[in-house]
Amino acid sequence: MSRQRLVVIAAIAAAVVGAGIWMLWPKSIDDSAATAAAGPYLVQLTGEAPKVGISPVTVEITGNRGQPPTPDSVTFEPAMPQMGHATTPVAAAAQGDGRYRADVDLSMAGQWEITVRIAASGQVQEAVLSVTTNG
Repeated sequence: MSRQRLVVIAAIAAAVVGAGIWMLWPKSIDDSAATAAAGPYLVQLTGEAPKVGISPVTVEITGNRGQPPTPDSVTFEPAMPQMGHATTPVAAAAQGDGRYRADVDLSMAGQWEITVRIAASGQVQEAVLSVTTNG
């Protein structure tokens, strides 16, 4: 093999490896897709983007107008409408400072909608957060 051919093959291999690392590298959450209003609440996904399988999900709940009541309960309901998948709702645990966390089961890679159901003072508010999972 000629030296020029070896250099071209090495450059292509480096590009393929670099692209693979870039695709698998953990990504931060896109705030525009991971923030939604729910009545007097503003719900934002925080931390690392969820992955395929059982993955921790954390949201921060704040007031979008004035001071909202403290939630009595927060539930996460993941669904993948385009594939007809949904998983069992999971109760989130308060972590302090308006943060709530639960482990959810996202069974496959793709676009998921996580409905955050907030119950407070006898009312239920919902925010739908869109997330994309990688394999």
